[in-house]
Amino acid sequence: MNEVIDSNLLCAVVRFLCHSPCDKVSELLNSSLHKACENSSGKLFGVASLMTNNIEQAEAEIYKYCNSKFVKAFGIECTALANQSEDYKRIYYLFQLCDAAQRPVFLHCRESSQLKVSSLTAQAVCQIVNDGIFDFYPGLKIIINSSIVPLVIEELDGNTPGNSLQKQPIEHYFKNNILCVTSCPDINYLDYLIQIFGYNRILYSPPENSNLISDNTANSEPAFSQLITQKLMASNAMRLFGISDVDRLWEVNMENVTVLDNLRCVQLLSSKLRDKSTTTKDFMLNADRLMAVLAEEALSMIPSVKQKQIQTPTGVFGGLEDTGSTEKLCVVSIVRSGDILQEAVRKLSPGIKVGKILIQRDEESPDKRAVLYYKKLPKDISDCFVLLVDPMLATGGSLICATEVLVENGVKPEQILFVNLFSVEEGLENIQKKFPGMRVLTLSIDEYMNESKYIVPGVGDFGDRYYGTTD
Repeated sequence: MNEVIDSNLLCAVVRFLCHSPCDKVSELLNSSLHKACENSSGKLFGVASLMTNNIEQAEAEIYKYCNSKFVKAFGIECTALANQSEDYKRIYYLFQLCDAAQRPVFLHCRESSQLKVSSLTAQAVCQIVNDGIFDFYPGLKIIINSSIVPLVIEELDGNTPGNSLQKQPIEHYFKNNILCVTSCPDINYLDYLIQIFGYNRILYSPPENSNLISDNTANSEPAFSQLITQKLMASNAMRLFGISDVDRLWEVNMENVTVLDNLRCVQLLSSKLRDKSTTTKDFMLNADRLMAVLAEEALSMIPSVKQKQIQTPTGVFGGLEDTGSTEKLCVVSIVRSGDILQEAVRKLSPGIKVGKILIQRDEESPDKRAVLYYKKLPKDISDCFVLLVDPMLATGGSLICATEVLVENGVKPEQILFVNLFSVEEGLENIQKKFPGMRVLTLSIDEYMNESKYIVPGVGDFGDRYYGTTD
């Protein structure tokens, strides 16, 4: 395997271990597996199996292999958890140990019927959510088979924070704590899973000769880009199990990131911008329309917007109202492309305070580092909530530089909402590492940056296309 974990092999190992009949057999299998991996010159990695009919033995197995270079996860038998058998909550202690060891958990059941396995595993996942385990251990990672995803969603449909020990919407756990392994060849179902988990949280174990095309015709285009295919089929597993460093893979905390790409109007307008045949005139018109949508959403996310019961002519509506004023709000653009979005905000909020920061990339440097040339900010900007605007977020260098300027002038990162059109994961993670409290509103998180630090698929140079200054 040449130092790359094989998802097919991984799934086979998991399935094999899942049918261990007792804790002693599990102990023997774990020992044999570890020796095989140890003798593979770093080419084989495994999942240790834990049988929950003996919690003490399972605990000993975790401590035995938690620091192993070859045991990358633990498989926990969850039948007792699914059935809420006596002392089932003792299993949560094993989750705590796995979380502390930074090892993900495969859930599995000892059942001969695949239908029964799916049903019990889904019940176990729902019980974990209802008992608030992911809230107690926010770093815990659970890996489930794709076959149970619809069952989990159906069971938890209507669950809201507060009606159990669950503190977050179910979508939060799918994006942060639950990962999915699948071998389903159906592209539509794979796309369904991507909508739920995102590209970074699916471990795809494809059938033989699968090439992720949209249908069986000879002229079909790939359903997913090369990078996303790489993520699904290898890179996600490598990152999750810490097997090796993988280029262009980053962990983004989506708690402070809002993405609007599920809006149909956003998809339509951004498609027109992405099209390289779009003329400067049409690019400008559609960009302005898109900026208006983004500006409206940004102004609805400022702290002064609160929930309010609205009395309508025929009843009561749970709505929103803006309780603030433009005196405590400032929009700061990163010149020049940021000026376009800044004007969209000003049209919707006349009288809003304005700031300008001019930053340019040093094209001669390998990392295209950002250089500050000019700034002009309101004197009382430290008292304002700041909308920092710029269409593109690539490396994050310009954004970090602009944010540092604001912080130096007394603005806390928590007082900043960065508003942009197109982002990539690297830039989002870079800004989160530097300013974890800052929020981001973006239309789309694109796939990656090319060697010239342009976003792919992106739109090219946004400013040049908008102002007609392309070569």
